[in-house]
Formats: sequence, structure tokens, C-alpha cells
Amino acid sequence: MTHSPTVPVAAIYMLVYALSYAALWACVRHLSGDIHPVVLVFFRTFFGMAAILPILFKVKLPPLSSGLYPLFTLRAVLNITSVMGAFYAVSMIPLADAVAFSYAAPIFATLLAVFILKEKIGRHRIFAILCAFVGVLILIRPGFQTLNSGVLAALGSAGCFAATVICVKLLTRKENPAIVSLMSFIIAVPLSLAAALFYWQWPVGEQWFYVIGMGILSATAHICLARALARADLSAVMPIDFSRIIFAALMGISLFGDPLDGLTFLGGGLILASAIYATHRERKQLAQETAPRSPS
Repeated sequence: MTHSPTVPVAAIYMLVYALSYAALWACVRHLSGDIHPVVLVFFRTFFGMAAILPILFKVKLPPLSSGLYPLFTLRAVLNITSVMGAFYAVSMIPLADAVAFSYAAPIFATLLAVFILKEKIGRHRIFAILCAFVGVLILIRPGFQTLNSGVLAALGSAGCFAATVICVKLLTRKENPAIVSLMSFIIAVPLSLAAALFYWQWPVGEQWFYVIGMGILSATAHICLARALARADLSAVMPIDFSRIIFAALMGISLFGDPLDGLTFLGGGLILASAIYATHRERKQLAQETAPRSPS
């Protein structure tokens, strides 16, 4: 863990990220009764693209001969699908539940990395995966409630996001991370528009305030997360991510009358703790492998 004056600043950035993320989903919930979630995905993507337009003048796009465009396209499709699933889930289940399911994405990414990136996992990662699976079962509550489409969408969203992470890992081996992020938006905007046209309707009146707010909140969340991770170790700031579920629960209860359920916090907390544990063990193992060996 990084013990430096930048850690408190990183914690503040992480809190703003969590609050922005929860507020973004609250905007989606508010609008989803009048505007289809697929249309909201386009507006979120479009205004997110507008927020990073300055990068267009600073980076050079990869040439067509690079051979990476199929992977760029796959990454954009997976990302759009993930956001669509998340937005649909937010319209169907309590905000806190939707956030809790999103915590499963790092665990799904670990499983995919084994099969796609051929990464090896030890007993610590296996333990974390099993604990996360228990957390998901707590959230689903098998035998106690019906498995509705919102829950399935939330799980599908987490899975697609995990696949997106794998694509990013593959792309960043050959391209600058800034280009990877930019290309995702460039491809995602027309793709999300094509899907949105089937359900299209223009926002009216105050709906524009929420639609534009989605773009601002999305950009704020991305910037704050990046700055938090730049100022402190992942293991130092990841526990603060649990505040997302707290903010989401408070907004869900106060704005939409969502029920307060302790199992949501238990399941979400177990999933997040599993992800933090796996990350901590991975960093510790990497430090041991890269530490200089004393001459014998």
C-alpha cells in the first residue's frame, strides 16, 4: 500500500467517482420510464465522446494495416452491450443491487484471463472466485425470489465488461492506452446510434438536463478514477469503491422508494472483498517475482 500524502487526495477522487457513478445510474433510472435504455446508451456514449474530443488533436490513430480494428470493434461492441445491460438492469432492479452485481466483473475477468490470456491462477485467486460466487448467490437469493430479467441483465453486463477488460489488455500490448480509449468511443458512437434508432425518441424539456448530466457524470467518473489510481495503489483505493453501493442505496431509497435490503450489502461486500483480496495477492506475488535477489 502507498503511504504518502497523495493517498487522502486519491481517496477523495475515489469518493467523487463513486458518487458520480451512482448519480449516473440514478439519472438512467429517472429517464428509463420515458426513454428506452438503448437510446440512453447512445446519449451517454455521444456525450462521453464529446468529453474526450481534445484527445483527437493529440494522438495518432492506428493505420488500417495495423490489423487491430477487428479487436477494437469487438471491444466497442462488448462495451456497448455491457452498458446496455447495466442500464436495463437499473430500470428493473434496485440501484444498490445493480451496483452490487457490477462488483463481479473483476472476478469474471480473472476467469476469462485463464482461458484467453493463458494466465495461471493459484489457490488464493480460486478462493477469491469461490467467495465471489457465494456473494452472487446471496444477491440472487435462489429459492427466495424469482430470477428476473434485471438480474440476468446485470450479470450479463458484468460478464461483457470483463470481456472488455481482456480486449483492453490485448490492445494495450501494441497500442497507447489513450488510443484504445479513443477508438472505443469512435466505434461505439455509430454502433450505439444504429441500435438506438429502433427505439428512437428525442428528450424533451427537463429530460435534456438529465441526458447531458449523464455525459458529464460519466466523464467525471472516468477522470476521477484515473486520477485516484495515479495517486495511490489499487489496494489502497479499491475498498472505497464500496461507497458506490451506499450512495446508490441512499439515492434508490430517497428518490425511487427502493427497499433497503441487508443482503445486498452482504453479497456486494463479499464480491468486492474477493476482488480486493485477489488484487492484493496478485500485487504481492508480482513484487516478490520482481524483487532483486541477493547474491548467494
